[in-house]
Amino acid sequence: MTLISFYFNQLSTNMKKLLILVVFLYYASTIAQIDATALLGLPGATTTDINNISTATIQEGSLVFDTVKKKVFQFNGTEWKELLESPSVFAKTGNYTLVDTDNHNILTFNSTTDVTLTVPAGLPIGYNVSIYQLGAGKVTVTGAAGVTIKNRLLRFKTAGLDAGAGIVCTATNTFHITGDLKRN
Repeated sequence: MTLISFYFNQLSTNMKKLLILVVFLYYASTIAQIDATALLGLPGATTTDINNISTATIQEGSLVFDTVKKKVFQFNGTEWKELLESPSVFAKTGNYTLVDTDNHNILTFNSTTDVTLTVPAGLPIGYNVSIYQLGAGKVTVTGAAGVTIKNRLLRFKTAGLDAGAGIVCTATNTFHITGDLKRN
């Protein structure tokens, strides 16, 4: 038996656990350090410049940093797709029309009166947003001209305080809504 194992065996169970934790944290902190020169930098371009690149010249899987949107995009062989990141929460207090930058985010509606959330035409397939009713005012989801909103039970309004719903674009200008909803 080595001297280290002899002393280790003399420790109480809690002391052994503490010693193992200290050793683990020491090694984890030394391994977790990253040399800044080893980081991969992506080419950056404006949204306009990215959209003007001929798709015939882009290799599938290519990455670019959009300097306007401050997001990373990947070319899927046909188009540039935003790489997902954690959603943000945006507070709303009145009627609102979705915009492209709401994609993958959460909207909270805190109003004492009912409000309308309008889904415009032209949002991309796969676009999705979550909505939550924080105040007494219910949120009615409606489509702008040319937009179809679908729900199996024809429910398009949040059901009450703390109700939540998800809206997803499943085809061009076609959206499905699901969640804690009621009929108008």
